[in-house]
Amino acid sequence: MKEKIVFILKYVFGFGLLIWLFTRFDTVEIFAVMISFDWYIIGMLLVLVFLNIYMQFYRWQYLVSSHSTDYQVKDLLPSFFAGFALRMMIPGGYAEVSKVLLMPGKKRGKVVAFGLEKYFETYIKLMLVLFALPFVIKSYSRYFWILTILGVAAYFAFPRLLRTKYLIKLQEKDIKYHGLFFKTLLFTILIFSLLMAQYALLLNNLGHLELNKTIVAVIFIWGGGLIPVTVSGVGVRENLAVYFLGQYGIPAETAVGVSLLIFFLNALVPAAIGMVFIIRKRKELKTAGSDFRQATKKILTQFNENRKIKKAQKSVK
Repeated sequence: MKEKIVFILKYVFGFGLLIWLFTRFDTVEIFAVMISFDWYIIGMLLVLVFLNIYMQFYRWQYLVSSHSTDYQVKDLLPSFFAGFALRMMIPGGYAEVSKVLLMPGKKRGKVVAFGLEKYFETYIKLMLVLFALPFVIKSYSRYFWILTILGVAAYFAFPRLLRTKYLIKLQEKDIKYHGLFFKTLLFTILIFSLLMAQYALLLNNLGHLELNKTIVAVIFIWGGGLIPVTVSGVGVRENLAVYFLGQYGIPAETAVGVSLLIFFLNALVPAAIGMVFIIRKRKELKTAGSDFRQATKKILTQFNENRKIKKAQKSVK
C-alpha cells in the first residue's frame, strides 16, 4: 500500500508540475511548437529517435548475452520494450526489473545485466551533471571538480566490487568486467549524444543555439531523471528545460514543446509498444512483486548465513 501511495503521489506531483507550467505559459503556443516542424526535420528527428532506441536495445542485448547462459534472442525485444511501460505502470522497486520475468530461464544473470544497465544510466547522468555544474555555479567549481574526480575513480573501482566472492555467486558467467564496462560506457555516451542531437536539431530549427550551450542544457534536462519525485521525470524535465534553455534566450513555450515532443517519441511511443508485449505475456508478470521479494529475501538470508560463518571462523582462530 505504501509503494502504491508513493507511486500515485509521484504521478500527481509530476502532472501538477506540468499543469503549473501550462498555467504560467501559453498552452496553445506549446502545442503549436510541437507540430510546427517541417516534414524533413521530423524525418531527421525520427531517424535520431530510432538510432537512440536501437542503441539502448543493443546495450540491453549486449549485457544479457554477457551475463546470461539461458536466454533466447526472440525474448530480448519484448523485454526491452516492456521496460519502458513497466517503469510507468508498476510501483515499487520491482517495476522495470520485472521485464526480466518476460525472459524464460535462469534469472540471476539477467538481473545482474539489468542492474548494470541502470547503473550506467545513473552513473553517466550524475557524471555529466557534475561535469557541467562548474560552468553554471562557478563559485563552487573546485568542489564539483573534486566530486567529478571521485566519480571517475568509482568507475575503475566498481569492477573490482563485482569480482567479490559473494557477487560472483550471483553470476552465471566468468566476465572480464573492465572490457564490459568500457563498451557499456561507450553505448551510454552514444545514447546521450543522440538525445542531445535531437534537442540541437529542433532548437536550431526554431532559432540558433550554440552546441556547447545545447550540451549543458540537455545534461541538466536529462539529469532531471536523478530527482525521484515523479515517474520518469514527468514535469521535472520540462521545468528544467524552461530554466536552463531560458538562460540562453529560448522562450519557455519552445522549451516545453521541444521537451515534450522528445519525451513522447523516446519514452511514450516505446512504452505503448511495450504495453502490447505486456498484455501478451501478462501471466508472467502477475507474480512479479512476490517473486522478486522472495528472491531478495533468499539473497539476504544467504548473505547473513555467510556472515555468521565468517564470524564463527574468526572466533575459532
